[in-house]
Amino acid sequence: MLTNRLLWMPVACAALVFTGVGQRAYGQGCVAARQGGPMMGSLCDGGGNGASGASSPASPGRWELGIGYRWLNSQRHFVGDVEQPQRMAQDTQQQNKEHLFDLSLSYRLNRRWTLTFSAPFTDADRINHRTKGVTESTGLGDMSVGAKFWLFRPPTESHQNIQIGFALKLPTGKPNVTSLISGVPTASTTPTTVDQSIQLGDSGTGLALDYLAYKSLPKGFTLFSTGVYLLNPTNTYTATTPGARVLSVSDQYLFRGGVGYAVPKLRGIALSLAGRDEGVPARDLIGREDGFRRPGYAVSVEPGLQYGRGRNLWSFSYAIAVHRDRTRSVSDVRAGTHGDAAFADSLILLGYSRTF
Repeated sequence: MLTNRLLWMPVACAALVFTGVGQRAYGQGCVAARQGGPMMGSLCDGGGNGASGASSPASPGRWELGIGYRWLNSQRHFVGDVEQPQRMAQDTQQQNKEHLFDLSLSYRLNRRWTLTFSAPFTDADRINHRTKGVTESTGLGDMSVGAKFWLFRPPTESHQNIQIGFALKLPTGKPNVTSLISGVPTASTTPTTVDQSIQLGDSGTGLALDYLAYKSLPKGFTLFSTGVYLLNPTNTYTATTPGARVLSVSDQYLFRGGVGYAVPKLRGIALSLAGRDEGVPARDLIGREDGFRRPGYAVSVEPGLQYGRGRNLWSFSYAIAVHRDRTRSVSDVRAGTHGDAAFADSLILLGYSRTF
């Protein structure tokens, strides 16, 4: 399903390797858990440059551990931006239920440079309502290692900064997961390759580029923008199981932007409101687009709540889809067709991080 694309994510934020874009754990990247660092610290601190003292996000020689969770339930089918309500009315839709957990670890070399590591874990079920069959996948996704740096040495007197990050996505997630089909009157005894949307990996080595920009404003407001784009130059792969089709190894992206507000007299509590755009392009920036893929994007409105105390940061956000579009793939254009994809109505994103 398109909505499991991130996917990571994780959005690209101050503590991220890569975030929540993507199929698998890239969107896998848990977004909420990655919202540490000066941007979220600034929100929770009422417009400063983050927490003060030894626990300051800018302090060198510190480790930060992040744990994130993402939940989605996708079953609304779209062809282009036109919903196909007959699928649910006839009970013929494909439905994905996914729990994504993301563990991130970062180390601040100095006030500008940080090393990062991310390991996603997925537990997903795919339900074929036409046959009532259920397939599943559980396990480690594609891990990543990288670094990021602030353009200006924090803390800045202007209370604004831009961070640039890059990470190598490693093909550690199994790209050919198989599953018995349960839930049907006669359960299968032969495993089948699960759908691309719930595979744990895509078999490709990729490069994720991300950014974070923020500016603190008077009266506790903070403007912010984050983004991540995964370059996947590998063209295609085929699962080793008999009958598996050739799949495209696609680029993925996630962008967010909005405003945060530190609640007066409630130190450490901040509210945020962001716009969110995530998806899979029909064509990659590098490489070819042969094989099967479901390109498209979802635009959401994402209110959130953050609470920072000492070296701890908790976050919650709820992304509500306002526009979904299953665009035509290269294969669709060649064949003169237009495939569909299922999207979720919303995403639940939870996160916790602690600086040591």
